[in-house]
Amino acid sequence: MRLSLRELHGWLISSLRRRLLLWLLPATFMAGVLASIGTYWGAFLRLDDLLNDQMQYLAKHVDVENGNRISLTHIADLKQQQDTDKADEILLQVWRAGKLEYTTNPDLVLSPPQHAGLADMQFNGQTWHTYSHLRDGRLIRVAQTKDARWEALAGLAVNLFWPVLSLLPLLALFLWFGIGYGLRPLRKISTELAQRDADSLSPIVINTLPNEIKPFAEELNLLLQRLDDTFSQQKHFIADAAHELRTPIMALGIQAQLLKDADTPNEREQALEQLQAGITRLSHLGQQLLTMARIDPALPSTGYQSVDLLQICKEVIKEKICFAELKDIDLGLIDSKQIRVDGNANLLGILLGNLVDNAIRYTPPHGQIDVAIRQTQTEILLEVSDTGPGIPEQERERVLERFYRGSHPGVEGSGLGLAIVSRIVEQHDARLELLTGSTGRGLLVRVRFPHAGSASALHQG
Repeated sequence: MRLSLRELHGWLISSLRRRLLLWLLPATFMAGVLASIGTYWGAFLRLDDLLNDQMQYLAKHVDVENGNRISLTHIADLKQQQDTDKADEILLQVWRAGKLEYTTNPDLVLSPPQHAGLADMQFNGQTWHTYSHLRDGRLIRVAQTKDARWEALAGLAVNLFWPVLSLLPLLALFLWFGIGYGLRPLRKISTELAQRDADSLSPIVINTLPNEIKPFAEELNLLLQRLDDTFSQQKHFIADAAHELRTPIMALGIQAQLLKDADTPNEREQALEQLQAGITRLSHLGQQLLTMARIDPALPSTGYQSVDLLQICKEVIKEKICFAELKDIDLGLIDSKQIRVDGNANLLGILLGNLVDNAIRYTPPHGQIDVAIRQTQTEILLEVSDTGPGIPEQERERVLERFYRGSHPGVEGSGLGLAIVSRIVEQHDARLELLTGSTGRGLLVRVRFPHAGSASALHQG
């Protein structure tokens, strides 16, 4: 039996509705019972007074004559008993052939009744409700003002209403504690969250929560998980950035010291060149870090528009052509068709700029870099191919990680270029492929975009 009670209790508290009903139903039932008792007692007292008044009225107008005959008291005998407070009493009249034979109040002369039955009539600005009964050629009429009837009903309603009104504070008290008991799980969640610090993003325990609150708690746990992932990424990013910045900053310090200690103009010029190269590398690393931080949020970007991919390719090539000419690299655009994709023009420019920049860095002098745009029935392809050393297959997944530079000695880089490209590709619901060049050497980077319109539908969905 104890187990059954425990199961019943668990079933009751597993639902917010049942928790509320557990308090509200008994409270409402008790209030209803008390209100019924109060209204019954109030109605009984009021009706008792009304019935007593009617009995007194009849007793005053009935008399026993000689021969034990019951008759109505003569008007003159009761005239002294009439006063203005009796206006709500019943008026009794007897009519024969349109003439008044008897009345309980000679001051009230209503018009003769026209027929038997119920009827309403006006007299002295008041509405009288009458009932006439035909007997032995006489019309016996009983009348009462409607104001008196309404007054009696109002008095009865007040007697019925005051018990209910007096129980409202008690019912409100039960409702207050009942709703508080029902909403206790929400208060528990609020208290738990208020006691946490900024680093406490562990999920809320939902096993004991009512069924109606579990979806809310589950979504809250998902939000905490996303925040935890984002904060972890930011912490790792800051730690990696600090580690990567430490080396070039130390190198700048050493190169500045070498410049200071240089004795000959030749040594001074060489140290100055190394210092300028270090500043350039540090500037590039800082720019890449800022770019990575700007596109690093976990949620994909919104507000995509139709973008002219050919125009972006022309702008990037125009920007990078001077760096390619320094190494005598042939940088050009092939398959130049005007094709549009759904995306963010700034991010797509960063994507292509990093691909071309990486190709320039790793392609030896007198090499070739081709940018191409192709279109199939289902996809739009953006390709950047070079004649550099390429990327070994075993490293093609790792080069997408932040700060991984690969096994190419003598090439300076931040290790962020392809990581930025991978993130932008992910935000555009595209796919990134690292392949060997068509001639069997070099690197072919291919980005597969969905057709214009399908990406927008994915983001809106």
